[in-house]
Amino acid sequence: MNPRGRSADDAQYAIASSWVWSIKTGDTEAPQQAIEAFQKLIRSYPNSHYVPRAHYWLGRCYAYIGDDYQAITQYQIVESRYAGSEISDSARLELARVYVRQGYVTRAETLYNNLTQSSIDHGIVVAATQELRTLKTQPFKIQRKPIVSLPERVVQAQTQSKPQPKQASPIPETKKPLAPESLTRQFGLTAKTIVIDPGHGGKDSGALGKGRLQEKAIVLSISEKLREVLTQKGYTVLMTRDTNRFIPLKERTAFATRHKADLFLSIHANGSESPKGKGIETYYLSVTSADKASEDIAARENADSGYSIQELETLLKGIIQESKSEDSKRLARHIQQALVQATGAVDRGVKHARFVVLIGTNVPAVLVETGFVSNPTEGQKLTTPAYQHKIATAIAQGIEKFLGKTEEAPLVKGGDPKLSAKSVERNR
Repeated sequence: MNPRGRSADDAQYAIASSWVWSIKTGDTEAPQQAIEAFQKLIRSYPNSHYVPRAHYWLGRCYAYIGDDYQAITQYQIVESRYAGSEISDSARLELARVYVRQGYVTRAETLYNNLTQSSIDHGIVVAATQELRTLKTQPFKIQRKPIVSLPERVVQAQTQSKPQPKQASPIPETKKPLAPESLTRQFGLTAKTIVIDPGHGGKDSGALGKGRLQEKAIVLSISEKLREVLTQKGYTVLMTRDTNRFIPLKERTAFATRHKADLFLSIHANGSESPKGKGIETYYLSVTSADKASEDIAARENADSGYSIQELETLLKGIIQESKSEDSKRLARHIQQALVQATGAVDRGVKHARFVVLIGTNVPAVLVETGFVSNPTEGQKLTTPAYQHKIATAIAQGIEKFLGKTEEAPLVKGGDPKLSAKSVERNR
């Protein structure tokens, strides 16, 4: 097979489909082989029209081997990135079924109701209606039917899959959920879209270091690497800027709101009059002052915010939302801890200050000072790709801990992350 040929993605999809067929024969290696084949298709041919179906069948394969967490990830990728595609309703139906198995009844009911009202596929409407009725009359008694019952549908690339209603054994009430309780558990909200805000840009160079070292270039490079790491993990990741251009602080938060961000990360590098200043610190928003140094940093970062005094007063009143403040603090702690452990840099701690770039958001938001460009040694390290990647990876690890995706329990119970992937949107 010519990997560059016009039919290369067709061939790769056929290979993956063959492995799905093999599951029915009892081949114990087939599920993993199918997973690897679909992953290769997505990785090698990201623009292929098969990609939505590849994510869907990855979900089916993961569900077959009992990895419901990964299954949910794949179905939500289809639901978010490929909403409206011919496979999206099938993915939503399977997502509802996994939610039922995991005990997320409210979420399952919402999906079933949406399908019964909006799907144009009669088979899916019938399945959703029946399963919703069963769910309401016999809670936690929906059972799943293995993926092997549907392999013939994987090769029908141009037709909508029509899964049949599933039947199964009772789900124990003590079933362990996918992750700790959601950070906004009262509303069942989860992390889906992450906005990264590379500080400064254009006419605003930010902190300056030896020679031509400028904060704006360093933080853009770190942000691009962080975007890559998080995208590979399946998140929808957007950046307020991906070029050297100036964006007022007011527009940065508006961008996050417009794109319905679930988390907001503003990436910066510190500066000091003394070349001895060094280390990493992470900030979350607070209307109360932390210390003089924090006030000075906030004042520098808030320059030319684009907000009037009256607007700021209104915003400050609006940010007194306990859940956001506590979640932001917890997110900051996890990121700070991961950064210090990964880099060995001086731990300057988690702090709070009145950063304008954090005010306009209504979701967990932090500002990360990744190091001092004014420090000759640390500034030079911040310019190296290897160190930048180390920082990006650590920030991603902090996010994962905050969301409850790692085995290490968060300081406060974190989220059951709703993950999705989306081709990177460029804000030009």
